[in-house]
Amino acid sequence: MNNKLNLLKRYFNNKYSKNDSLELKRMLEMHDSELENLMLMHWEEFRGEKLLKEKDLSVILNQLNDDLSLKSQVRTVTKFYRHFSKIAAILIFPLILAFGTLYFQFNEYLAQKNVFIEVTSPAGLRTSLNLPDGSTVWLNGNSQILYPAVFNKKRNVELKGEAFFKVKSDKDHPFFVLANDINVRATGTEFDVLAYEDDPEISVILKEGKVDVSDVQQTVNKKMQAGYLLKYNKKSLDIDYSSINATSYSGWIGGMLIFENASLKEVVTRMERWYGVKIVIENEELLQLHFKATFMNESIEEALKLLQSTATFKYRFTKRQVNTDGTFASPQIIISKI
Repeated sequence: MNNKLNLLKRYFNNKYSKNDSLELKRMLEMHDSELENLMLMHWEEFRGEKLLKEKDLSVILNQLNDDLSLKSQVRTVTKFYRHFSKIAAILIFPLILAFGTLYFQFNEYLAQKNVFIEVTSPAGLRTSLNLPDGSTVWLNGNSQILYPAVFNKKRNVELKGEAFFKVKSDKDHPFFVLANDINVRATGTEFDVLAYEDDPEISVILKEGKVDVSDVQQTVNKKMQAGYLLKYNKKSLDIDYSSINATSYSGWIGGMLIFENASLKEVVTRMERWYGVKIVIENEELLQLHFKATFMNESIEEALKLLQSTATFKYRFTKRQVNTDGTFASPQIIISKI
């Protein structure tokens, strides 16, 4: 056991030889239970190694997430992956990079077992990731995406919240985004889907190329063109299709919060997700206000002060409440008439 433990330590400290690599590969292929137990027993020790940070699970799975430490969560929905996730992150996947044959064998296994990955972007954060086909996704705050670890003939993902997709072109294998009742089909393009569960509408904003949008009831079947916004009312099933400045809707992936003649309700909703706060509008008359503004590095208070320069209202911060588990609730802001 000591020899195997030393072998693992050499590997994690990036001091392994070619013979060490071959021996590790052999043990993995033989499903060595002793090696598995060692990895589990010494997980806390290995997780601090520099190598783990350089070759974590996100990098191996097509750079799934630029930084898993930024509260983004990656989980799988199969019994196999739940059991081996810790091992995979520190050893199996780094070895896959070094041994191409094993990589393809493992990909086939993931496909056969229908392994799925879920990435969550908490409120107040934006998260970027690469999908197995090389497509890039940006998740806005309070958003989740679920997708297979390996794409086969179909490239299907499920979305809750908002995401901007830069889809790698592949006309033989269409890309599908299922967002609540809406299905977006693309082959290679750039578009934004806004589908929060508590919103009455689902929006699709097409920046480049073409996409097909349909609903599960098949009452909607729309071919979108670049520079257009489609809004689908989840209650009435009606759609609104209009020309817009797509850049203003996708600016958030570059760290910009852009409003163009946006109602106060829209401003509040987007600021809540952007800053991870709760905003309450006390007076309904204020909902008639509209704003044009661009924020980049401003704090929530700086943003509110800038909005005040174009409209008459006041705001105040309430005292942060302590949750039952000892954590603090999101700060609350009250907007009211002067």
